[in-house]
This record gives sequence, structure tokens and C-alpha cells, in this order.
Amino acid sequence: MAEILILGGGVAGLSAAWHARQSGREAVIFEAGERSGGLLDNFQVDGFRFDNAVHFGFSNNDAYRAVLEKTDYITHRPEAYNYERGRWLKHPVQNNLFPLPAEEKVKAIKSFVERPARSETSDYRQWLKEQFGAVIAERFPVRYTEKYWTVPAENLSTLWIGNRLYRPSLDEVLYGAMTDQTPSTYYLPELYYPRHGGFRAFIDPLLERLDLRTGKEAVYINPQKKYVLCRDGTREYYGHLISSVPLPELIDMLDEAPGAVKEAAGQLWATSIALVSLGFNAPRAGDYLWFYIYDSEILPSRVHAPYRKSPDNVPPGCSSLQFETYFSRCKPLEISPDQLVEQVTKLVDQMKLASGRDIIATDYRVLPYANVVFDRGMTERRDYVLEYLNGLGITPVGRFGEWDYLWTDQCFLSGKKVENLPAGL
Repeated sequence: MAEILILGGGVAGLSAAWHARQSGREAVIFEAGERSGGLLDNFQVDGFRFDNAVHFGFSNNDAYRAVLEKTDYITHRPEAYNYERGRWLKHPVQNNLFPLPAEEKVKAIKSFVERPARSETSDYRQWLKEQFGAVIAERFPVRYTEKYWTVPAENLSTLWIGNRLYRPSLDEVLYGAMTDQTPSTYYLPELYYPRHGGFRAFIDPLLERLDLRTGKEAVYINPQKKYVLCRDGTREYYGHLISSVPLPELIDMLDEAPGAVKEAAGQLWATSIALVSLGFNAPRAGDYLWFYIYDSEILPSRVHAPYRKSPDNVPPGCSSLQFETYFSRCKPLEISPDQLVEQVTKLVDQMKLASGRDIIATDYRVLPYANVVFDRGMTERRDYVLEYLNGLGITPVGRFGEWDYLWTDQCFLSGKKVENLPAGL
């Protein structure tokens, strides 16, 4: 019997076990996969290392920073770019309009000046117009929303935004339209990445002396008798249960969940990512650490350069790029893996990132869970499900356990919930 049983070996589950050990308590982690890490894990293809999508370390939290600082890391300036209609604009685009033709900048700035007054709207599309004016909003973030979130902007609430979108002053918009020598206004001053081992090296210190059991996929939970049944037939009793399993999947494991709870959980959904990773037999692919693509006809939304994050991610003299294409039940991916790889390979030449002839490693894979989608009414449905789980004594943690837009440091802090569990079994 486990005093504390944790479902899922991503950063939230590892953090929960780590905090339990720090408190002198015993915890067991059941991880369905072959190893821990979840979205923070990585993979290798012909000597090239790729993370599961783009990841960097950052935090103002002292406890999480202490974990990061156990690993030798490289510090990066957050200088991202945007690709749109063959032009490269600094990020964020709303205060970096310099590359646009004069007449387009005039229209954008006039629209910014005449933008609607800010209101208490819960409509993301209207919110964007109130922040940036209709011209900038419709041309850039509204278009990007359909690529990244896979739904029209008006279908989203505004509850996820926080400080993720920069809201410039008129002076900043004017200045960024006249020169490309603008200061960084990214919401983080610095980004960190391990010198060796890919991003998951940051979480390796959490693994020390933990009882982690891989290949343990939970399929049924009996909260009354307090046991979990795994696909391999094993049964584990517990005193406390912590779960980072995606909420809809967790509710499916509870046969006796009321119909209303199952219905609410079934209406929670997330995007998925089709990752195309390319290794080049050339020292330079692309000019930027990462960038966003606004053109609707180009499927990938975001691209990053693992070799720029750390030279350890590629063989000597080589470089790499990883392309993220988002899809969901609202916007299925309607081309085959081979077709997507072919399109991405053509983009390399089309966008002048590198020469397609230099590609020596190619990988395609799908991450089923990328981002929780804050469609309108989601938080009410989610909170109803979480209230039910709380009544069963089940503690959800992490991005998909809590069903929230949590960054890595927030997932780590989510694991601290273990400290609030009552003593005893």
C-alpha cells in the first residue's frame, strides 16, 4: 500500500513525489510510459536531440529556481521573430511594425489610436481589438489564434491571457514602426536551457531516490476502497491519490462518476501537436532561436532551433529545426504524416531557412496533449469536475490534471499540494 500514490511522471508528478520526500513522507509514482518526463522529455534521431516541442526554463519562484540551478545551463535573451507574407518582424509584432510598407503601418497605427475602449468582455476577439485596434488584431493574433488554438478567436474566453500578450503604449507602437532598434518587451527577461541533455536535464534532480515505476498505466480507480488498477493487472492501494492524468481520462477511470460530471469532463478538450523535426548537415539553419508563422496557408504555427538552445543537441557542424503544427477535434489534421513532412521540407527552402539538400535527419510524431483550450464556459465545466474529485479525496496537479494553462514552474509548484495532505492513511 502506498501512503501517497501519484499518477503521471511529468514535472507535476515528480514535484509531488519530491516534495513528499522533502516532508518525510513516502510516495510512489505510476508512469504509463517507458520513462518519466511527459511533455518535458526528449528524443534522439541520428545523433540529433529534440525536445517534445519548445521548452525553456524561467521562474521568479525561489524553490523552482533552486532546482534549475542544480543543472549547468545556458542563458538566452528572449528574442523571437514573426514570419508573415515573406517578411520578418520582431516579436511582439504589435510594437515592431517597422518592416511593413508605409501605407500598411499608417492603417495599423490609425486603427490602434481609434481602438474601442477597454471593457469587461469575455470574447477574446473583441479583447484583441480593444488592445491593438482592429487592423493589427485581425492581421496578426486573430489569424494566429486559429492556427495555434484551432478555433476562431471569438470562441475563446480571456481567462488564460495573464501577461502572455504585451499591450504597448502609443509611443511604443510609433517607435517600433519607425525603427527596428526596439527594446525587448517579452514578458521574461531571460530564458534558461541545460548545457547538456536537453530540457529534461532540468528535472533530473527531482528523480533522485524517488520510487518511480514505469509501464504502469492506470485504467480504473475505486475511490471508496482506495485502489488503482493498472493495465498490466496489478492493483495498488493508497492512502492519498494525486493525479496529473488529463481530467477527461481520469473521469473515464471512475465508473461511478455521475452523468453530469462525465458530460462536463467530456466537453473539456485540448490541442495536439504534430512535430516535424529536421537535422541539417550544415552549421546554420534559420536565424532565430524561435519564431511564429502567421500565414494561414502554412500549416506550422511555431518553429524553434534546438541547436541554438544548446550545441549539445546536434552533432558537430550541424544544426536543427523543429516545426509545430496544431490540430484538435475542432480542426483535424487532414494530411498524412508524409505529406506534412514534405510540406515542411519545402518550407525550409521557401522561407530561406536552410537548404533542403542538407537535411540528414527527419522525424514525425504526434503529442496528443499540447494546450488546454479555454473555450467559453470551459472554466465552469472544469471547476465542476474538480469539485467532484475533491469530494473523492483525489488531488489533481499539473497542466492537464488541473486543466489550466500552466507553465513548467507552475506545474512544479502544483506538486507542492502534497504538503497539504493530512497525515496518515
